[in-house]
Amino acid sequence: MEFLFTPIPPPAARRLPKIHAAALSGVGDMAPSTLRIPNANYTDPAILAAELRTSFNAPLLVTPSRAITEPGDYLTLQLVDTPVLVVRGDDGRARVLLNACRHRGAAVAEGSGCERRFTCPYHNWVYDTEGALVGIPGREGFDDIELADHGLLELPSEERHGFVWALRDPNGALDLDAHLGPLDAELAEWGYNYYIAGTLDLAVKSNWKCSMEAFLETYHFPYVHANSIVNGSISNVVTFDQIGRHHCLGVPAKALAALPEPTMELTSNIYYIYPNTVIAKSLLGGEMLQFSPGPTPTSSTIRHTILSRKEVTGEVAAWYEGYIPKIQGAIRDEDAPVLERSGQGLAAGRTDVILGRNEIGCQAAHRQILADLADEATDHVAVQPVLVRPGGDGNHRSPAPGDQPRTASITRERAASA
Repeated sequence: MEFLFTPIPPPAARRLPKIHAAALSGVGDMAPSTLRIPNANYTDPAILAAELRTSFNAPLLVTPSRAITEPGDYLTLQLVDTPVLVVRGDDGRARVLLNACRHRGAAVAEGSGCERRFTCPYHNWVYDTEGALVGIPGREGFDDIELADHGLLELPSEERHGFVWALRDPNGALDLDAHLGPLDAELAEWGYNYYIAGTLDLAVKSNWKCSMEAFLETYHFPYVHANSIVNGSISNVVTFDQIGRHHCLGVPAKALAALPEPTMELTSNIYYIYPNTVIAKSLLGGEMLQFSPGPTPTSSTIRHTILSRKEVTGEVAAWYEGYIPKIQGAIRDEDAPVLERSGQGLAAGRTDVILGRNEIGCQAAHRQILADLADEATDHVAVQPVLVRPGGDGNHRSPAPGDQPRTASITRERAASA
């Protein structure tokens, strides 16, 4: 496996001593208190609708840029509730287009591939790789419309850090600088233009936040993943760094606790990218998980993408052939069933969720979503006490002597430091 390792990215190097110390002590970062999430946040259609208006109105990570490398390369997917066609034009630019014909709304493409023209299967309206309408059969029936005004609707999008980002609102203004904040520089340091080694799509009978929680803590590892590839990590021990509205968890492997000096290959950096993406990074590459609401509050979809820092050919491909079935199996056969059991229990509407102090990553993600809901509401929503150090930089750390609790009303800005 040595052929997969490359120089240590700076963020991983900076985080390494802290992760090693956590592995040696067996103690990770913890939130100052538990956090109770009301059942309605997982089951109420009105709250889901509010999340779609607020959290999911932010720039969303759509796909790795490597999914569409050449002119004409395309990929279709659901951007939450919006069907999109992601295509690289002849000008080299990646576009995110609404996958709906301007005639009667039928999808003009399916799956992925490489095409110069996209033809609606309903009445054969034709579009080019930039989304322009270039042909209408029976043009005389539509001689009072301009082709130039009826191309596929384009969503605001941008390529950065090896990913395509977009808004769901075609009339929105994409400000990726503001969205990423301090995470922008950190992602740049990773040089994350990775190859795609594999993908897995799952429909799960649980709320999208319930599905995402499992990938923001390691508390469940010895119980859900006792006999799988995932159980090589120390369970229930993570480091935590808040990065604007996003955060990073440092996860040590069990073997790291036996070493006097830290080594990068025995750690993982798990990034939460607000609002719905988790990327676990390592020297091998990374794994990206995207969580989207389903048609009901108690349903969701998970897209798992395996990313490689090396081109997936030769011995690299051979290595992934052994790895991919194991990691996909862990998600499909181990995580998904317990997520659905959680979803079923919450759907009954009788119990809230209690996030432990050890589930600091789950708490941090929820605080961002709750902040959005509070911003939209007229009343402020009280949250658990947040510990900050006088004159601190807003990063959330384990309590230290002299720390004093303060209670914050959730707003987007305050939640960023919660």
